[in-house]
Amino acid sequence: MNISRPKRDGSFLKIFEFILYVIIVVGGLYLSYFIRFGSHPPLINLIPFYQNIPYIVLTSAVIFYIFNITSTAKKSLHENVIIIVASLFLIDTLTLAIMFLSRGFSFPRSIFIIGFITQCVFILITKILILSIIKRTKKQQKILIIAPGENSNLLADSFTRDTGENHIEYALGSVNNNTYYLIDYVDKVYVDSNIPYNDKLDLIKYCSVKDKVIYIVPGLLEIAMMNSKTKNHGDVLLLKVEPLGLSFEQRVMKRVMDVVLSAIGLILTSPLFLIIALMIKLEDRGPVFYRQKRITENNRIFEIYKFRTMVVDAEKYTGPVLAMENDPRILKVGRFLRATRLDELPQLINVLKGEMSIVGPRPERPHFVEQFNEEIEEFKYRVLVKAGITGLAQILGRYTTKPDNKAKYDLLYIRNYSLLLDIRIMINTLKILFCKDKSAGVRDEDKKIKLPGVGS
Repeated sequence: MNISRPKRDGSFLKIFEFILYVIIVVGGLYLSYFIRFGSHPPLINLIPFYQNIPYIVLTSAVIFYIFNITSTAKKSLHENVIIIVASLFLIDTLTLAIMFLSRGFSFPRSIFIIGFITQCVFILITKILILSIIKRTKKQQKILIIAPGENSNLLADSFTRDTGENHIEYALGSVNNNTYYLIDYVDKVYVDSNIPYNDKLDLIKYCSVKDKVIYIVPGLLEIAMMNSKTKNHGDVLLLKVEPLGLSFEQRVMKRVMDVVLSAIGLILTSPLFLIIALMIKLEDRGPVFYRQKRITENNRIFEIYKFRTMVVDAEKYTGPVLAMENDPRILKVGRFLRATRLDELPQLINVLKGEMSIVGPRPERPHFVEQFNEEIEEFKYRVLVKAGITGLAQILGRYTTKPDNKAKYDLLYIRNYSLLLDIRIMINTLKILFCKDKSAGVRDEDKKIKLPGVGS
């Protein structure tokens, strides 16, 4: 092992890219003055801009950080465009609010429109150039997947597809000498959570000696130990592992934010409620809302509210099943509501009533909770907090993400809870509204549903 060799993680390039985007935000607004007024913009209009540059820089830095704008190399161009447009829209909206509060009335409102377009163009061009450079310079890597059997999450199509053009080797079954032999010839190692603890420890030691990057799918133990505090008792080093869940103060702050945001949300979206209700009624004249029993904090059962997106009595012939891609039970208006997440709007009522939170693990039905609790160790701990409209599993995973992976995301959220994390999740939820795979149903050709009189 070469201890003296510095490791490169790309942080310098990301910082450079991040600073460049902030400069483009300020430069885009400055350039918009010349587009709007010509070569000599009036000082009465420029001075408010100069005075608020520090606030613009700070706002841009915070929003870009929340949107992870420099960590989009694996995303499609479409997703990058969404991230850029959404982050800039939020930056310029907050900048407009700052100007208003600072009484910068001589700051022309047209500057924001021109500046927004200018910023989008320049940042998008910069992002395309950076992505093309990364693609040209990126070398194919050899990956080793270590799993106990063929049912590992690491062997799922979604994982192998996301590895791109990398070459993948597999070490299935128990860890043996052949496993360590393969490690010598790969760049990265992925280890399943079900590999025995002693084998994981040996793999970490070996990869450290061989200077290999290792990724481990976390189990309950690994997640519980995240953010643990170091303590010493005499000369004994200890790790303090706090119980999973929220403190009293965190619960109070979260509830206050839920009440405020749900009340404001219901007021602002009330016209949408009327429009959506009319659309549903016009399609099949059935009820507008759909109520269903779900599980929330401490395994309490409550009725969740949603706009109805399926035919009436959709599960009459099937029993409780997950929605699937191209599901024949979904209404035409229902596909639109699901794709845009507008079917979830009535859950703001659940939040206001205290049954749900804006952010938290998605509430499951009692039928599935009973099943998953028996099959998945991590799943039973999701109810340590209130169920949410959106959550970490929704912005990092897909609708088709397996329940055990969603449970890990939910525990990660509970372990790392903060108001800032809630805000980041809410903002990132706006991005995924435009990602089709986030709302697509389960892809299972063996479980196509057919209803009487409905085509497959």
